Amino acid sequence: MISNGVGVFNTRMDPTKIRMRYLLVILLAAIITAGVLRHVLHVNAGFTRMEILEGALACVALAIFLSLALRRLRRD
Repeated sequence: MISNGVGVFNTRMDPTKIRMRYLLVILLAAIITAGVLRHVLHVNAGFTRMEILEGALACVALAIFLSLALRRLRRD
């Protein structure tokens, strides 16, 4: 506890609040990054919306495959 002469402040933070804050910041950063990437790919590189969608789905499928493969390798 810290006192500044006016009141007493609790300096401890709830771990759940800290995790929620980190989660919200990561989600916000992911949304901004996705928007910037989509804009750059569409405007500067000339990809259509469907081509961007196909590439994103291919990346998601690859990420799922790699995470499953790495889990199996760790178990053995």
